[in-house]
Amino acid sequence: MALSQSMKDKDFLNKVMMQRKFILRFRGRGPVPPEDVERIRALRNTTVLDASSRMLLVEGPEAELKALVAQMPDWLLSEERMIALPDPRPKPRRGPHDTE
Repeated sequence: MALSQSMKDKDFLNKVMMQRKFILRFRGRGPVPPEDVERIRALRNTTVLDASSRMLLVEGPEAELKALVAQMPDWLLSEERMIALPDPRPKPRRGPHDTE
């Protein structure tokens, strides 16, 4: 029984670790169809983290999201990417003990 529970825990962890964040963008005409949003929200192991008028930030398994978006041609799926911004603080040109 302990081995069985251990395998279930391992499967759960694998599913959680495979989940990434994706941006779903509606490219169709007019407002986003509420039934599309409901289909996305109803997808198992998927969480809508944020929403705007034409985009959703979701966390979930890539394969299931791709399969769903393939059935909704007005939607585009892309993986969320983080871009490091440069540090805006000024840097000292010389050290405090430098002399000229």
